[in-house]
Amino acid sequence: MMASEDVPLHFQDAKSASMLWPVSYRRSRSNRIKTIGLSVIALFFFFLMLQSSSTRVEPDFWTKFPSRHPFPQRPEDAQVLLPPRTDINVTDTLPHDLDKPNPRLHVLVPGSRGSRGVCRTLTSAMILGYPPPTLIGYGHDSPGATEAERMVDRITRVRNYLRDSKTVHDRDFVLLVDGADTFFQLPPKVLVERFQAIVRENNRKLRDKYGFAEVEGQKPGDAPEMIQKYTQRVLFGASKICYPGLLDDPGCVSVPESSLPPDVYGWKTDVYPDGSLNRPRWLNPGAVIGQAADLRLIYDEVLRLVELRSNKSADYQALTQMYGRQEVIRELERRRTSNDFKELLYRMVGISDAANITGINIRLETGHRYEFGIGVDFESQLFFNQIMSRKDVEWVKFGNITKMSALQMEHGVPREHRLLLPQDIATLPNPFIQSRFAKESTQRPVWNATLDKLPNPRERTWHNISLMTNVHSATVPVLAHLNGDPKLRNTWWENMWFFPWGRALLRKYVRDSHGFDAAQSSLLGGQDWLHVRGGRGGIWTDDENWVTLSEVCNGQERDLFDDDLGPWAKENGDPDEPVYNQYGSLIAGKEEKVD
Repeated sequence: MMASEDVPLHFQDAKSASMLWPVSYRRSRSNRIKTIGLSVIALFFFFLMLQSSSTRVEPDFWTKFPSRHPFPQRPEDAQVLLPPRTDINVTDTLPHDLDKPNPRLHVLVPGSRGSRGVCRTLTSAMILGYPPPTLIGYGHDSPGATEAERMVDRITRVRNYLRDSKTVHDRDFVLLVDGADTFFQLPPKVLVERFQAIVRENNRKLRDKYGFAEVEGQKPGDAPEMIQKYTQRVLFGASKICYPGLLDDPGCVSVPESSLPPDVYGWKTDVYPDGSLNRPRWLNPGAVIGQAADLRLIYDEVLRLVELRSNKSADYQALTQMYGRQEVIRELERRRTSNDFKELLYRMVGISDAANITGINIRLETGHRYEFGIGVDFESQLFFNQIMSRKDVEWVKFGNITKMSALQMEHGVPREHRLLLPQDIATLPNPFIQSRFAKESTQRPVWNATLDKLPNPRERTWHNISLMTNVHSATVPVLAHLNGDPKLRNTWWENMWFFPWGRALLRKYVRDSHGFDAAQSSLLGGQDWLHVRGGRGGIWTDDENWVTLSEVCNGQERDLFDDDLGPWAKENGDPDEPVYNQYGSLIAGKEEKVD
């Protein structure tokens, strides 16, 4: 199967039929001889197929379409949390040039202004302890621009920020989310560690499926080395529906099957007409995580493709097609090196893991990269997409054993198992515990018994707060992308576990950035390994400017907190409050004078 430059390819599986008819009559001696003879002939042809599979000459698709990733380090190998240092106390000093070798996390949120959706995204991220998000395109709205032009501008700004920002390094983790309708539910530690675990497991499967390739050594004279052919490097959210209008495109028909059981929604799984019982397997661009070098490579290609199109969802279309073409190249290379006898046998017994490329018409250009390490989060461990899935989740308290034991039965899950709070959540610090210095601190926001009231941490833990849970995949997603019914956004926001104490938790988030504990944690690779620029209570822009949350979300307090306690950061009628980074340096506002 040859692929010439810029030539459309048509893939059609060869059809072979082998039918064994049951017989119940007594065979004669001659029939037995015929049966043995036919068996010998069949085995002979099988051996011929086996021999032909080892001698046939086909192009090396791994080389023909460059597949070796230019960034060799894998995201699952990055050490995000360094061992804690316990030999330092408050009187010690640290070198000013102390280097943090572990990667950081950057949260990118496209948004030209502080809309209700954007402010909910920002607020939930802050409450959960994420580094100050970076607003992409803030203050750069173009009133006369078309939606397609705004989309191109958004993708351009994302690509440029990944390429040009001096604070973003190749190994850093980058989370890009849809700013209009994303709610965070779990802390960043869970996000990154789950991402690494998923990628590590999927890469093991890819190694078994596609094997290795021999490449030249790094330097002249070095011995060749063997590297894994294909790896997963980034994760997008998974959707139950594919991009409209591409039903015959590889992005819809050639992508891998979901890792969820084939009857996870009962006997109508994957065949119910409206798609609500499909297992998620198609790419949705509403959320993606990966290392900066990997995402930069992807969005270079996305920008190239969207500039050729003129529709408002060209980025979604481009990513869908990129994912599909990646899988086609992988399948062509797998078939080139596969054993024909095993292929036939696996197809006959129904265990073939071949991708569907039958009847596909695409144009492949020799020398062009189609391999981007793209994968999707099939089980919603990281990202839950609401579209067609609103009935898949419930807000549940895992400490309620009676409710949890009946939950899957109520949803008709065929193979029920006990739903337990995931271990990575159970071991998190209690979100309601205030810093031991909170009441004595003179840093803003100053302690206020009314504004800072939180439930007793001995009575409220991760076991008995309502967590949005995907009943069918038995997962608690890190974040929710509400790309379904817009009317549900208010209801779901008020269902989030933090909503009743939103203002107090946000004040706690800002206050916890001060003091010795936070400074040591940041410098030595503790929980604040996340980001190097610091700052809490505000947002960075892609122009490298700092804006406070009260500036971005002025007037949105009712939609964020609904507590009638006034504007954020000015609850007591205070002027603009100073904002400090984790090193104690003033970032915004005026320093309070002390007589």
